[in-house]
Amino acid sequence: MTTLLDPSSRSLVLAVFSVFVVICLMLCIVTGADDDDRALVRSGSRRLRSWQQGIAMGGDTTTVATVTVLVGMVATSGFDGLGVMLGSLMGVMLLLVLIVEPLRRHASLTVADLLDARGSGGPTVRASWGVVTLLVCFPLLVVQLVVVGNVAAALIGQPGARTGCIVVIGCVMTALAVIGGIRGTGVVMIAKSAVTLPVLVVAAVLVLHRFGGDPGRLLDAAAHGSGLGGAYLRPGGYTGEGWVGAVNRIGQIFGMSMATLAMPAVLMRAISTKSPRGARTVGRWMLGELTLLYAALAVVGIGAAALVGGALREAGPSAQVFTPLLLGRALDSGGVLVAALACVLFLTALAAVVDVTLAAGIALGRDVLDASGRRASGAPGDSHASGGHAAGGVDGAASRWSAALTGSAAALVAVFTADWNLVVVSTLWLAVCGAALAPVLLYALYWPGFTARGALWCLWGATVVSVAALAVSPYVSGAPAAIFPDYDFNVWDVKFPGLVTVPAGFLLGWLGSVTDPRRGTRRLSAPERHRELDAA
Repeated sequence: MTTLLDPSSRSLVLAVFSVFVVICLMLCIVTGADDDDRALVRSGSRRLRSWQQGIAMGGDTTTVATVTVLVGMVATSGFDGLGVMLGSLMGVMLLLVLIVEPLRRHASLTVADLLDARGSGGPTVRASWGVVTLLVCFPLLVVQLVVVGNVAAALIGQPGARTGCIVVIGCVMTALAVIGGIRGTGVVMIAKSAVTLPVLVVAAVLVLHRFGGDPGRLLDAAAHGSGLGGAYLRPGGYTGEGWVGAVNRIGQIFGMSMATLAMPAVLMRAISTKSPRGARTVGRWMLGELTLLYAALAVVGIGAAALVGGALREAGPSAQVFTPLLLGRALDSGGVLVAALACVLFLTALAAVVDVTLAAGIALGRDVLDASGRRASGAPGDSHASGGHAAGGVDGAASRWSAALTGSAAALVAVFTADWNLVVVSTLWLAVCGAALAPVLLYALYWPGFTARGALWCLWGATVVSVAALAVSPYVSGAPAAIFPDYDFNVWDVKFPGLVTVPAGFLLGWLGSVTDPRRGTRRLSAPERHRELDAA
């Protein structure tokens, strides 16, 4: 993979990326947070416009793993890779219909404020929500840094420089998060979308042009190039056959939907939506951007199967991160498209890491470290309590230091886990997010009887179930691509445990609530609940 670019194209990629990083730093400094207020988290007078917020939220759901690992899955397994995209789009629609507007009304800075306002919070719940959010954000950060480190080392033609690439890029992205705050990182996300979406659409158009604009010819060539034949267009290429395959496919779509609905970086931006009308505008822009993006990615993945399927099979699973670049080289031998796609990977990783680092820093600084201190200074979740300005300063300072600490730690862990199977790490954060965070969020919004005990049981119980389900799966042991291939403590063949873990999360939240002796003291009737949710 060291010959992806010729020297001139390599220089172009590095030059464009360097210019973009400098521009992002300048934008973050100009539009970012003030040192003496809570603008790191939310700024009432300097928030993004609704359409800008929609583009930024759409970019939050698009990580570098989406553009590399997911496209690689489509190229090598066909139908099953497309199922992941479908699950993500379903999650976006659920987010827009069920979450954005009520969350905007009742959460002042983080989702833990919503739990406090709805009677199912408290210092312990706030800290637990923050810790589980970190457990979701940290693997996601590691995946982004590993992918961009591998790609950067390959593009400069020095595989041994991977460690240095991971560290340097991690430091740059952490600096952007600390400087920019939610507005500054939103500007970075918009700039990323303005570059990545046109490039991917152009790549998809070139793929269709190569096959005369005939989707049938493209699919036939993809089936042949993938080596799967007719199986490429049927389920089972990655998830397997029989009952295990069915559980994997349903769990894949179900788990992806729930995880997308509760992604911390997306929720961070949903909270700062301005108004009901603004929420609808955000939804239209977000859904439009992602529909166009996933359509382009699907065509790119199918095109990669048709044009470079043999090379992907020979290189093995580790080559999936280079799938877009291999396709670019097949479409344009001059290297311009490869250079453009390489910039897309860099910019997607930069923007994703910046926003996830910020979300993790806010979770650590406000929800974990500041949980007890905030109770002493004002009412739970009340951002307008006496001393709120001082609390805002604490929020900003703690979140900045926390973001810096989280980003640095993620870069360090990425160095030591760079040779792991990235699908395993991605599945971990997806499983925990969909099984632990999503049920708590939905229960807090729509079930009057949800209590603090139910939140704790769901957060910690679902996290343990998710980790245990992956620990005994083929991802960890008993397979050549597992984390520990020389050991075998695999007890089931399910790779996507969403069909088990997500219902377990909802069950634990319900069971903890109905057995809570304090449940009746905070319960609202259904009409009261609807009036409260409808109140502006």
